[in-house]
Amino acid sequence: MDLIAFVTDWGHSSYYVSVCKSVIKKINKNADIIDITHSAGHFNIKKYASLIFRASRDFEEGTVFLCVVDPTVGSPRKPIALKTSKNNFYFVGPDNGLFTFVIEEYGVEESVELADKRFFYKTDYSSTFHGRDIFAPVAAYISKGITIDHFGPKTEKLTTFDMQKPVIEDNKVICDYLYSDDFGNIETNLSSNYLENLDLSKKVTVEINGTKKVARIVKNYAEVKKGELLLHVDSSGFYEISANQSNAAHQFNITDDFEGKIKIYLEL
Repeated sequence: MDLIAFVTDWGHSSYYVSVCKSVIKKINKNADIIDITHSAGHFNIKKYASLIFRASRDFEEGTVFLCVVDPTVGSPRKPIALKTSKNNFYFVGPDNGLFTFVIEEYGVEESVELADKRFFYKTDYSSTFHGRDIFAPVAAYISKGITIDHFGPKTEKLTTFDMQKPVIEDNKVICDYLYSDDFGNIETNLSSNYLENLDLSKKVTVEINGTKKVARIVKNYAEVKKGELLLHVDSSGFYEISANQSNAAHQFNITDDFEGKIKIYLEL
């Protein structure tokens, strides 16, 4: 259980990530820390919730996930740790919706509020750096085999955000926009098994943010011309809207703060 997967929105230009790793090593010198990402933008809980879930599926059973995307740090939101019913994963971080997808996919066997200061890095902990003073040390103790019931009282309910479950209306599928990556690929919550046997010879109309554009249904980027839009199943098993060697998010005028729905018309 020495493996800790670490994700934040802090970037790499500050010392924050290194300090948290140092705190972990002080508690568990054998901890193996893998960085998921620290540079996928700031404050976007939904995006990071998606990234955490997608990454988690390739980690071994029992992995501890230290997740600090916490724009309301210091507010009444609770610091928590949870253990999942599937895969015996542990997630440590703020109760602000960051664990929405993992809760839905894996279920929760147990969850607690982090309240016992004996397991904090500092009892007079910072009001703005819970990553160092609360979350990192708790993750380290879990990686050493300390069960989460030691850290505080059980939580009655965890915070999750609402999602647009994929639905079919007439000739279109309506799904949720999750995020766009550095390539401008538009990620959805439409899984590959939701739309089975899509005809790869067809085209679809995609509507996002008030803009409609035609995309080809293909298996990979190179099957369309440079700059052309495509709809395909990505490596995580979800439908993605992309543009070959170009930026699909720009074509739909999507900015980092966009929150909306995606409509895919199955017939032109």
